[in-house]
Amino acid sequence: MKKIFYSLISGLAFAVLLGSCNKFNDQFEGLDEMAKPTNVASLSYTLTAADYATIKTAAVANATAEQLTAANAIGTSLALNSTFGAATYVPALLNKMYYSFDLGSNALITYNYDLDKPSYLYDLTTVNILNTADYQLAWGDDLLYVSALTPTVSPTAKLPVILAAKFPTATSGQYKFVEYNYSSADAVVQNTEVSYFSEDWTTHTAATSSPYTVISENGWLSKDLIGTQNWFCRVYSGNNYAQVTSYSSPAPTTKNETWMTSKEIDLSTAIAPKFTFDLKIGYWNADCLTVWISENFDGTTDGIATATWTDITSNFTIPQTPTSGYTATFLNAGVADLTAYKGKKVRIAFKYTGDGRTATDRGTDPLMTTTYQIDNIKVSEIKVALSVGSTEKKYVAYTYNGTAWVAADATFAALQPADYLAMTGSTYISSTNAPLYIPQLLSQKFPFAQEGNVKTVVYKSSSTVTYSGAMQFTFTAGKWVANTFKIVKAEQFVYTIDGWVFDPTVKMTMVSADYQMMVNYVLATPEIAVFAHPYYKNEEYYWGFASRYSNVSFRLSYRNPYFTGDYVQPATIDAELYALTTDAAKVALMWERLKGGMNKFAQLRYPNAVPLVSGIEVYYYLTTYMYYPTGVAAGNEYHEYVFKCTAAASGTNPPTFEYISDRTL
Repeated sequence: MKKIFYSLISGLAFAVLLGSCNKFNDQFEGLDEMAKPTNVASLSYTLTAADYATIKTAAVANATAEQLTAANAIGTSLALNSTFGAATYVPALLNKMYYSFDLGSNALITYNYDLDKPSYLYDLTTVNILNTADYQLAWGDDLLYVSALTPTVSPTAKLPVILAAKFPTATSGQYKFVEYNYSSADAVVQNTEVSYFSEDWTTHTAATSSPYTVISENGWLSKDLIGTQNWFCRVYSGNNYAQVTSYSSPAPTTKNETWMTSKEIDLSTAIAPKFTFDLKIGYWNADCLTVWISENFDGTTDGIATATWTDITSNFTIPQTPTSGYTATFLNAGVADLTAYKGKKVRIAFKYTGDGRTATDRGTDPLMTTTYQIDNIKVSEIKVALSVGSTEKKYVAYTYNGTAWVAADATFAALQPADYLAMTGSTYISSTNAPLYIPQLLSQKFPFAQEGNVKTVVYKSSSTVTYSGAMQFTFTAGKWVANTFKIVKAEQFVYTIDGWVFDPTVKMTMVSADYQMMVNYVLATPEIAVFAHPYYKNEEYYWGFASRYSNVSFRLSYRNPYFTGDYVQPATIDAELYALTTDAAKVALMWERLKGGMNKFAQLRYPNAVPLVSGIEVYYYLTTYMYYPTGVAAGNEYHEYVFKCTAAASGTNPPTFEYISDRTL
């Protein structure tokens, strides 16, 4: 760590200079009488756009890949930041501009500084949308649930549980922006059909005349393992269906074994699923249709022959008439119980075995050209289920406090769908429009806002469902103003034997508000509150701070020999002071006490104090105005106390200061 001692450095340098010149004194008469020219100066300077550009160039040259964004930001925002600060980069500017100054010169440099944005502003740039698993967790059941929260299964009770499961490695102070569905009415129990698979061919390409469309969409496959016949999607009277036949087979010298297989059907949540379909028969002359199910079919045409298939045709009734024409309508073929397959993933298939060859080619084989039309395929079951009426989307910000997820405090405001509609007529607000519209919205929502009130607004920033943004606003001079997290700083630099260097030393002289700060502290501290003036509340008699006179008073008439009811109620003895017998001893005690009082003032006045800035220890020179009582070194004077910060604030503990010295100015 570094310390800066200007007088010591100047003195040593001057001594060296004199020592090196002593041997010439005898040769130059009158040298001792010559006045040494000085160029010790105090100046003030504000960084310009050109200065920021110069610093940016130097910062980019020194930046790591991770620091490059912060380096470039200096040029665009015209501000320094926590990665590239004044202590490191301003001295180089001063060394070029003011290189001829003497030791002890000082410069007060004013510049813009980009504050580090609170981490929660970055946490809140993603919308975390509750999914099926989240709602199942909230309802405590994988089946009896709805994709919404309700008054009974409430957001207050369930969101902390959901977030704990979604983000098991969350750290204290982390924030999340959450979207969920909400029903203002509780869920009701009812019997509901749960569909795992259905097909009515309405989304398939169909044709009313040849060439017909081969079944090949939505995960379905058609494959003749012997010949070249197919299942086709056809349409009649506006109704689409699947059809197969060996009549007029394109390969009359070959039999047909034509499969129509479904996509994968997920029965992992099923209890007692049922499989059914409707059937229409045309020109029956042989039983050509069978129904199958497989657990290991891979969904490829080559896989049909290698998969393990189970024949479930016996569950269905497949008519054998008429022998000419078609059945009048589609009839339900029956129901197959697939309970044996619950918890699994399966595929179903319709297998057509036909022979449309001529009598000469068939020989003794029977003619098999029955036409089958299949529609309304469904795998489903009736379950006891929960349902709600209409739902609406809700948005909320939550934070992890180190133990649990809790709703963000009242300084956070998550915009709702009605807010976007009112502002832009849309479902979101862009980051460009947010600073324009949100202040007006805040004025409507918080008409009684007070000066200095802060709101962090979280909003959806795009039609892309997971994009969001967060901005902080402060109520200033009657309106909500976006916080740019940019401030103006003024810091001191001094000229040393190493050139210009940063000086973090704090020097201040107490004013009326500072004395009142100490009076307020005494009033609020039970152990010493009795020493404050009970009526005017502008002076206290333990240390002696008084905004009434803007000084520290050692007036013993208020303390000697005890406090009376005229000043403090009830009458209270200052036992420590009362034990002393002379005014001189009492004043000496007051001086010793005041060291503690000034230490407490440093903690209150500089709650963000740190022990080191850019590797340099930070000293505080605090000056107060003193009043001495008549008879004991009577008079008034300014007195300076020097403290060094030894530790920054931590939790509820204020920063700590070490007393160094004090002196009369």
